[in-house]
Amino acid sequence: MKKFSIIIPTYNRPKLLDELLDSLIVQNFQSDNFEILIIDNNSTNDVKTQIEKFTRKYPRFDIKYYKETQQGVQYAWNKGITKAQGKLLVFVDDDITFHQDYFATLEKDFSNDLINIAGGGKIAPVFEYQKPAWINKYVMPYFAEINLGEKTLFPKNKNPLASNMLVSKNIFETVGLFNTSLMDNKQTVPPGSFERELFQRIKKQNIPVYYFHDLVVWHFIPQEKIDKSYVKERAVETGRTFKQIYRQKSLGWYLYALWMDFVKWIAAGILSVYYIFTTQWEKAGMLFKLRWWRSKGLWTG
Repeated sequence: MKKFSIIIPTYNRPKLLDELLDSLIVQNFQSDNFEILIIDNNSTNDVKTQIEKFTRKYPRFDIKYYKETQQGVQYAWNKGITKAQGKLLVFVDDDITFHQDYFATLEKDFSNDLINIAGGGKIAPVFEYQKPAWINKYVMPYFAEINLGEKTLFPKNKNPLASNMLVSKNIFETVGLFNTSLMDNKQTVPPGSFERELFQRIKKQNIPVYYFHDLVVWHFIPQEKIDKSYVKERAVETGRTFKQIYRQKSLGWYLYALWMDFVKWIAAGILSVYYIFTTQWEKAGMLFKLRWWRSKGLWTG
């Protein structure tokens, strides 16, 4: 078996996929340890030819192409899991690029035991143009940023995201694949729902979810996503999701969530004073808007 399988779903982003592949060229690694699985999720562009062109130019990469005809990244992930020969599966999106030491870090940090590993690395957003002044650090998670500093474990209310997550293959044999039934009777689900549900199952097996700060990817943020309406939609949906989670637990848990929401309003008011005194008016305004959108989803659903 290989040690590592890099699973990359892709859908209609040939330019970004090229940039991801280019970030592989500078990696320093032992080719026998790695395989790279490209899962084409019904792209209209010719992904297979794109991959063949790259592998002809750089034959040291063990890149495998698969087609997944069921639309949805969850189906592409599951295809990758079933086809992977590695013991540790690394999931990334097709709009990331790898830090130049990513593969070497994997080999160094996971040289022996690759069983029961679950977690994720650092995701650093890269904006297509200049980062707008209204984006504060509380907005950044809506652009898939993950930066937990020197923490070694993910907090209870956070989990790795598909742009940079690691799960041992044996864990999927225990907890099952990504839950495709989350899409039943729904056209869309909130971003991160599939990852959140998977890691909930993993935690129930008493497997810790680690944060690997030295495994870094750069996540491209296109200009069309730099919009307050995009943040509003995701913030309201996040509030709704937490309402569903807490209501399913019990009424007491939901009342606790409402109380904590009130506490966060107080914290937002205190923090806004700092933004105002440092003349960061747009950040202060977005802080209250973000709090309102989250509360709207949590209280009204």
